[in-house]
Amino acid sequence: MPKSEKIESKGASQAHGPDKIEAAAVQAAISKVDNYIQGAGKSGSWGYRPGESACIEPTAYCAIARRRDAQTRKQVMDFLLSNQNQDGGWSTSPGIGKSDWTSGLALLALRILLKEDGAADPKHAAAIDKAVSYLFEARTEFYGALAKFLLLISKGDAGLNYPRGWPWSPGCFHWVEPTAYTLLALKLPEHIEKQDSKRVIERADSFLLEHACKDGGWNHGNDLCLNVHLPPYVVTTAEALIALSDQKSADVVQHALKNLPNTIGFASSAMSLAWVAIAQKTHDKESGESISMLLERQNKDGSFGPNLMVTALSMLALQAHLGDNVLKV
Repeated sequence: MPKSEKIESKGASQAHGPDKIEAAAVQAAISKVDNYIQGAGKSGSWGYRPGESACIEPTAYCAIARRRDAQTRKQVMDFLLSNQNQDGGWSTSPGIGKSDWTSGLALLALRILLKEDGAADPKHAAAIDKAVSYLFEARTEFYGALAKFLLLISKGDAGLNYPRGWPWSPGCFHWVEPTAYTLLALKLPEHIEKQDSKRVIERADSFLLEHACKDGGWNHGNDLCLNVHLPPYVVTTAEALIALSDQKSADVVQHALKNLPNTIGFASSAMSLAWVAIAQKTHDKESGESISMLLERQNKDGSFGPNLMVTALSMLALQAHLGDNVLKV
């Protein structure tokens, strides 16, 4: 389900002006949060809160944030492989049901960890191939066989190349967030090499580009409902911008970047600030102000609130600010 932009608990860290953030201060914040995440993990997995049962989303972000640690890489890769479903996807939490939107995040983590590890294991390659096949099949489909046949007859192969993204749950409408996650999984650390992968990525890019809001940015799904233009939200906008960082010249991308500080939810939480900072660095923009406000929200224990996904995402934002942006396409 889509995440709410709840204001995270604010720590007692000293505020920094956007022009006075020193690399040493950011590195110190990274060390604190890294220790916190490491201590909250268990055998290569994390729950949304320390001590809770494992879930794919916090595990993916925590693993990517701690990708330099060899033991973490091995444990997380083992966890992901052992909990991959028969269809190639992953459930929100191991063993709770059908594969869903977290499959994109699991694949993203697996590909980044393997790249960092430098390993070339056939079982990893097979797991990635199964996951990609699942994601290709899980895209939202609006047309039945007859409609697609008529499109093919009337418009040729181009008629079948209509925009398609990914849903939260199989068979539902496509949404911005799961589409952004899956695009990142297919684009990072480099574009996936699989038959039809170029077309799949292009169609998902087109879905995001065609559903940008009039004011600049993205809502959760549609940009227009009952002839009313919907407003953009900061988390969905930042996620789409990151997924489209290889589409920098697109007008809607530039419009979204310009409107980002005015987008609903900007600076309202550690999560929104982290996503914004990563999006800014992904598009080669200054992230000092966002990082300054993010640092104000770090708690004494190193966390950025009770949600481990948000804490790991904040660590990724801090890394990106220092030039180590693993989510840049």
